Amino acid sequence: MTYNIKGDLSEKIAIRDKVYSVLSNAIFQGKLQPEERLVESKLAKAMKVSRTPVREAIIELQQKGLVVPSPPKGVKVAPLPTMKDLSEFYDIRGVLRGLAVRKAVKNITVKEIQYLEENIEKMEILLLEKSIKRISNLNIEFHEIIEKCSESKELILLLDNLNKKLRENFAVIISRKERQIEAVKEHKKIVESLKEKNEELAETLMRQHAKNAKKALEKEIMFKEK
Repeated sequence: MTYNIKGDLSEKIAIRDKVYSVLSNAIFQGKLQPEERLVESKLAKAMKVSRTPVREAIIELQQKGLVVPSPPKGVKVAPLPTMKDLSEFYDIRGVLRGLAVRKAVKNITVKEIQYLEENIEKMEILLLEKSIKRISNLNIEFHEIIEKCSESKELILLLDNLNKKLRENFAVIISRKERQIEAVKEHKKIVESLKEKNEELAETLMRQHAKNAKKALEKEIMFKEK
């Protein structure tokens, strides 16, 4: 077995942190597949490091839920989430993002509102080009702008960890154009509520946005399973 893993380990940070970054990125990008066993010695050889930082990085990956035990001993990349897992993810993220946008109402600046509006304009252009992958990246950027404006380090950390647990390649993601069109409309309403400094409306719209995403996801999964 060989691992398709590359990473720059020359930065002046702890080797373990570098190894963790390389491995987690490999999981997010699908270079390490769901349920693929991780062998310390081979990973160490692939990254040209000793086994100790690899072992420590794997422990952290396990704590984050990115890898799981693989009896009789060893670990493997976490399997694909169940529909229940995904449903719970969207429920929790909806609550957290609702709180984030409520907090953002108090802090967001005219410049940051402008960034959100420019983000939406880019999404509308990409919808015409049917560039779903790039739209997905803009969607992430839209929410990150709002989360940053919450000025809540703990909330941002919670959302970051939650998003990483799902992983782009693990999500049966809402990639259909119909959902993306609706999502853009929802983003516009959220921005208007931010302009109006309406905390309650902003939170309500964001939580509804999450519910709509969840419904689209469930529909997508049912479609793929037929």
